[in-house]
Amino acid sequence: FDQVELRYIAAKNARDLAAERHRRSKEEFMERQLCRPGRWNDNYRKLLKWKEEHDGDTMVTCTKDSPEDVKKLNTWVLRNRCYYRYYNNGDKRHIKEYQIYGLTKIGFVWDVSEHLWNQNMELLLKYYTEFGDFQVPKEEHGKLWRFIAKVRTAYRRKQDGQVQQELNEDRIAQLNKLNFEWVGKHPSGRNKTKPTSDSVRYEPMVKVLAEFKEEHGHLKVHSLANDWKRKKAKPSKAEYRALPKFVSFLRNQHDLWREGKPSSLDDEKVRDLTELGLEWKKPASEPRTTNRINPKRRKVVEKTIHALPGNDVKFEMHDPKLLF
Repeated sequence: FDQVELRYIAAKNARDLAAERHRRSKEEFMERQLCRPGRWNDNYRKLLKWKEEHDGDTMVTCTKDSPEDVKKLNTWVLRNRCYYRYYNNGDKRHIKEYQIYGLTKIGFVWDVSEHLWNQNMELLLKYYTEFGDFQVPKEEHGKLWRFIAKVRTAYRRKQDGQVQQELNEDRIAQLNKLNFEWVGKHPSGRNKTKPTSDSVRYEPMVKVLAEFKEEHGHLKVHSLANDWKRKKAKPSKAEYRALPKFVSFLRNQHDLWREGKPSSLDDEKVRDLTELGLEWKKPASEPRTTNRINPKRRKVVEKTIHALPGNDVKFEMHDPKLLF
């Protein structure tokens, strides 16, 4: 080697050594942050305890009959998952880097959909390796049977040009590598061809949505759906009952379209729905209002401050700390 090459190698080794020292010092700092007292760190330690007691599970699933502390931990997990999405879109006020480091270190599930897909794919591969086919009996393997049925339905809808959100090109390629049978066989030997519901077709549902807008003057279908469920009111058309689910689906697909991910919506469909008056979800990168003031509490505070002797200054609710 000549002198230039030797100096280059020495500089490269020094740079790598400095980067390794920086990485270690950063990890040490984050570990110290995780050991400090605080509400977030308390919940983090509860999650660690949950993981130890549930064979490494960090999902923290609960039901309406679960204990109150489990429900609170579940809410905390969901909130951090939402904040992580904000963080990746540029809004870094809600979750800190050391918190992301701590959760990632213990195997925290950031993307539930991808996590469940990978779990089901492992079950599918295990079954295919053992039996050599995809004719999964429902009685013995109910979870895997439901997964296969859902995938086949989604693929059929995709082939028919209907809306679906379970499959993308990567997942289809992943299943094709296993020579997956996209059409299931009926026990009698005939191919199973179950017709898809019109409720998942895009064009008919958009027409129903336009009819709802013309009749009610707005597209707030969820507010009316609550009255329909409680039987306080009845929709004028039976098709209106499918609109809340369809609108939720459109908003989720719009989020994927906005992030540049595979979506059932394109520029033309987004433009048409926006012109129709459909309100989209706020982008994850847009700052959220974290301090909401109860209107009843506002009135109580206003009356209290105006009742103070000599206080003739107009009260403005700029500081939420005044409520506590």
